[in-house]
Amino acid sequence: MSLKYALNGVFSVYKPKGWTSRKATDFVQHGLSNQLWTHPLPMRQRDRVKIGHGGTLDPMAEGVLVLGVGKGCKQLTEYLECTKEYIVEAKFGQSTDTFDAEGKVVQIGKTEHLTRDLIEKTLLQFQGHVTQVPPIYSALKMNGKKLYDYARQGAPLPKPIEPRKVFVEEIELIDLNNDHTECKLHIICGGGTYMRSIVHDMAICMGTCAHMTALERTRQGQFTVQDTLKLDSTFSVDSVMAKLLLSSSSL
Repeated sequence: MSLKYALNGVFSVYKPKGWTSRKATDFVQHGLSNQLWTHPLPMRQRDRVKIGHGGTLDPMAEGVLVLGVGKGCKQLTEYLECTKEYIVEAKFGQSTDTFDAEGKVVQIGKTEHLTRDLIEKTLLQFQGHVTQVPPIYSALKMNGKKLYDYARQGAPLPKPIEPRKVFVEEIELIDLNNDHTECKLHIICGGGTYMRSIVHDMAICMGTCAHMTALERTRQGQFTVQDTLKLDSTFSVDSVMAKLLLSSSSL
């Protein structure tokens, strides 16, 4: 049996900042396929290793991205709603149209009144079951079209974005600069929770505005940063086989 057909399961990679999740999956697919099929002829589509990911990670974000290979792709739905862990960095006093550092500044707010005590008390409002409106610059679809496509085209939405319930297990302030304009948060949450929206909404609750400046996913389900494979010259079939959690359908 070809080694290709032994690759059935899930594993995790560390998605670099600036890469889309699609670029990460393409890197893995091409890398595995090129190592498994060494003939010089153009690779046919049926000869490509099947790869999928368990939930999009924004281009500006870095960290754990769970991938499925072969029959393991069927397991990826459980990683959409699984518990995830993040380190979030934010800047107070400026909001952007994307809620992160990649957008244009659309509002300036006061920051003189911000204190550690105020921030920590406000964070308590975002722990537990929380109602959240996803940002318009997101991959969620409305009438079959992604929200960010409406935003980029300047087209009106067919209807308002519906709020939805998300679960935040833990949210903690772990760093704050001297003038209280930049902070770092540790967040453990369920699937579908937008870190950008938490930053945006918490600032509004404190009478100011903010945007997310950096994001690292440090855990997705049982996978942590320590479990990930780097997407560089060290990536190989052997490294995947060493980390692979086998699909139940392949046992």
